[in-house]
Amino acid sequence: MCSVTSGLSTSVQRKALRKMSVVLIIGACLAFAPKAQAQIELSVGVAVGTNYSIHSGSALPKTATGLGLIIGGQAEMSFTRSLGIVTTISYDNRIGYYSDNGSDLGIDFTEDVLLSASYISIEPMFKYVFPNRLFYVVSGPCLGIAVQGRSETTTNIVTPGYSFPTGYATQTVKGTLENMNSRFEWKVGAGYGYQIDKTTRLNFQLTYGHGLTKVAKDLDWKVNSLTLLGSFEFALGR
Repeated sequence: MCSVTSGLSTSVQRKALRKMSVVLIIGACLAFAPKAQAQIELSVGVAVGTNYSIHSGSALPKTATGLGLIIGGQAEMSFTRSLGIVTTISYDNRIGYYSDNGSDLGIDFTEDVLLSASYISIEPMFKYVFPNRLFYVVSGPCLGIAVQGRSETTTNIVTPGYSFPTGYATQTVKGTLENMNSRFEWKVGAGYGYQIDKTTRLNFQLTYGHGLTKVAKDLDWKVNSLTLLGSFEFALGR
């Protein structure tokens, strides 16, 4: 009888400890929840910048480079004074130029080629702000939804006495890129934030994006880029 009673007593004690543990956990969550919510800060704003794109791959005779436009909006959620997530949604145009020359049937010519691939980009990146509250680093993925791809090739005949059927020595041909892929790349970078007042901040950010997908399905052509972005943010709820 004593052993049974002892066993029952131990079982009751265990159940009581479990219930107490659950109560303590729930109490701790309720106690810290307001503090966690108080730490979360949300800012929104506009972002404008440019990217220096590097187009490469066996589908291109030469590496193409160029500057493109970025314009969109930005939202930042800060969990602590140091950690947060900054998300930019923008129109992003990746432009590249290259020049080449050749010869056909003894006729020499030069070619100037413009490549353009534009996207709606969504990039949620983790952000770490250094203790001085001025400089920060970011890293995260970038998804680009294809909008349009095009090319423009200007050919100039340099051998005297020859011309195109139009009678001119220069001809421009425009084309549209078919079967574009959505773009996926990984970005890393750093920035500087200047606090104008309690609710507004100006940021300057430089990132490198490494392209992980091909521009088009059947072409060995990828794009890496350096992006310089400026944003003007407004803090909400302050």
